[in-house]
Amino acid sequence: MTLARQLVVLLVLLLTLVFIGTFLISVDNTRTFLQQQLASHAEDTATSLGLSISTHLAKGDSATIESMVDAIFDRGFYRSIRVEKMDGTGVVERQLPVRIDGVPEWFVHMLPLETPLGEASVMDGWVQAGRVLVQSNPGLAYAQLWSNVTGMLRWFLTSAVVMSLLGVLLLKLVLRPLQSVEDQASAICERRFPVLDRLPRTRELRRIVEAMNRLSLKVKQMLTESEQLADDLRRQANQDPVTGLANKRHFMDMLAHLVDSPEEFPTGLLCLIQLDDFKGFNDAHGYQAGDRLLRALAVRLQEVAETLPAHHLARISGADFALLVDGLSEEEGRSLGARLSAQLARLHDSGDTDRLDVGHVGIACFDGSQSVSELLSQADMALQAARGESANAWHLIVPRRSERPHIRGATEWRDFLQQALDRDRLVLQLQPVVSCPGGEPMHHEVLVRIREGEDLINAGLFMPQVERWGLAAQVDRAVLARVLTTATDGPERRYAVNLSPSSLKTPGFLSWLGEQLQLHPQAAQRLIVELPEYRAVTMLGRIGSLIELLERHGARFSLDHFGRSFGSFAYLQSLRAHYLKLDGSYLRSLEQNRDNQFFLQALAKIAHGLEIQVIAESVETETQWKLLPSLNIDGAQGYFIGHPE
Repeated sequence: MTLARQLVVLLVLLLTLVFIGTFLISVDNTRTFLQQQLASHAEDTATSLGLSISTHLAKGDSATIESMVDAIFDRGFYRSIRVEKMDGTGVVERQLPVRIDGVPEWFVHMLPLETPLGEASVMDGWVQAGRVLVQSNPGLAYAQLWSNVTGMLRWFLTSAVVMSLLGVLLLKLVLRPLQSVEDQASAICERRFPVLDRLPRTRELRRIVEAMNRLSLKVKQMLTESEQLADDLRRQANQDPVTGLANKRHFMDMLAHLVDSPEEFPTGLLCLIQLDDFKGFNDAHGYQAGDRLLRALAVRLQEVAETLPAHHLARISGADFALLVDGLSEEEGRSLGARLSAQLARLHDSGDTDRLDVGHVGIACFDGSQSVSELLSQADMALQAARGESANAWHLIVPRRSERPHIRGATEWRDFLQQALDRDRLVLQLQPVVSCPGGEPMHHEVLVRIREGEDLINAGLFMPQVERWGLAAQVDRAVLARVLTTATDGPERRYAVNLSPSSLKTPGFLSWLGEQLQLHPQAAQRLIVELPEYRAVTMLGRIGSLIELLERHGARFSLDHFGRSFGSFAYLQSLRAHYLKLDGSYLRSLEQNRDNQFFLQALAKIAHGLEIQVIAESVETETQWKLLPSLNIDGAQGYFIGHPE
């Protein structure tokens, strides 16, 4: 029960108690007054009559006495009048039955009125000759008492209703700021931090509102400071201070993670970009000029990288840069090499360097068979080959031993994917996500495959082509429809489905999703929609609309591969995600990497303050699993937890 209702109930209860007490006292006072009036009335009549008949009683004039008694008795105010001699002999006696008209019998029994006997002496000179006994009729007193009681009852009830309504209105007016405070507290829980500008006039409520305003600002400041600390820590540990790109350690952890994750990185390209004789440039122009050249090259490489699907760009040493790209073919690698080489040449054209031979590019194709060291070695061999060819040259190495299954041309991929959709060849596998440290099931992530004969093709192979040919919305619709049907008819569990960001840009997709969630209300409450963080931050408006739609139907939202980019965490306050899935690169050598441990602890603290659960991806060893609880991680997913089935 709300405070307002409790105060209203208390107010009505107090008014009722006051009314009952006042009413009872008033009734009792009225009853006492009427009894006193009856006694006084009888006594006065007896005295007056005794004086009037004294001479007639002495003479024995009974007729006159009777006439005088009848004159008084006939007015109807008396129950009995008796005139008697001293020996008790009655001279005159009149009696009238008591009649109480218009008064309920229960009222008479509840409030009895005593009718005392009034007595006066009849004197004959100095000698008492007789007595007059008078008893008043209570009928009129009861009628008057009933009229007074009902009148008071109507007045008190009317007053109580009016006072109650006025009290309720006054309470609502006085307690209105409390509703604003409640809304403010709810907003803080929802990661919004409003400040109430209108302060109530009531001193105590004003202090509460002022305290809540300070609390809102303080919580916002604490979260902002925590986010800034985590951002600074991540940049110091993983970001190159000169160019703002990822540093060597972060890139190597990312590379090792992706090479060991065929689900996420089945094929791709590793490009090494090196400035020629950078030491000589520093000696000739100074280190500040050298830093400007590095920043200029970083900007040009980012221009190329931003046109690619999933990529990772880093500065790995003094004049060496690395670019890792997911899902590009050998033909696309040749086009990429030419673009990178052109960007090197433009550094001379823009005046950033006076050398015509700015640098070289080496590219190695990854087909899923190489180790990290083999892939780096092949890229370095390609770089050395480019150095021996010409100025700003590039060279591409394709591994010899790989037969590279599932290789298709662009048009073949389009036809294959459309055929897989038309013939329903999508296969869904589930990988468990469990809580830390208990290991209880949290949900299952849905992994998409395409059946080709006896083989299952991983999403990492075909999703780049799905994106390329604009088929992402069709794939996502097929997967979501099957998951919602399974969640309705199958076991009671939660399902996490990865959506392509391009699906959100497809006209009508959100409307379709809303219709599906409405058709499957039970399944909707078991659905978790995931999007990669490094793509989600570029479309926060669409993500906000998606989350609003999901929450309306009881579904949840998760950010996947969180921490892969170097963006600020500030958007988390307004995004209202339910889960963060940490990128697997942070789990590489976690037990030795104190910086990553501290970063994950800080990140978990921020997320928990925003009521977001944190899940670690790519947990592959028991050591990693045992370390997670100490970092306040809520859940885990990986081959150590369970393989896709």
